[in-house]
Amino acid sequence: MVGRDPVRAYYEAQRRAFRSRSEGDFHEYWHWAKVASEIARIEPHAEMDFDILKVVSDQEKPRRR
Repeated sequence: MVGRDPVRAYYEAQRRAFRSRSEGDFHEYWHWAKVASEIARIEPHAEMDFDILKVVSDQEKPRRR
């Protein structure tokens, strides 16, 4: 994931975590949450903006209903 897009990899991992959580797949959610955490730890170019995460989360909310 980082190899393809180091700047947006964190957001993609978070998107997958949000999606897994909304689908009730907590094992998958836990996996992607750990991936996002690891990206934040190892990738100095990864963007991590709370406002963007809020947008990503909001984009996944319609799937939850």
